[in-house]
Amino acid sequence: MDLLGFIGAARNALSYIKPAPDHDASWANDVAEFERHFGVPYEGFIMIIEHLSVDQKKMLDATLEVNPEAAVLWILSMEEVES
Repeated sequence: MDLLGFIGAARNALSYIKPAPDHDASWANDVAEFERHFGVPYEGFIMIIEHLSVDQKKMLDATLEVNPEAAVLWILSMEEVES
């Protein structure tokens, strides 16, 4: 795995999150702020997203449009389930 490439892609993916204009959402533009705000590295968030089903990804996209912080919290609350 190209770890540096993965981290670079994760940082670029921050632009995918569109915070509401009336909130302090510095976490949506900076990986260090993301970790400070949520207590989890941004790379961990991306790793969870990689395991989502197609339907879950659609739900994530829709939730990010309406409430990005809730979308991130939803993803971070997921637990890995062995199949």
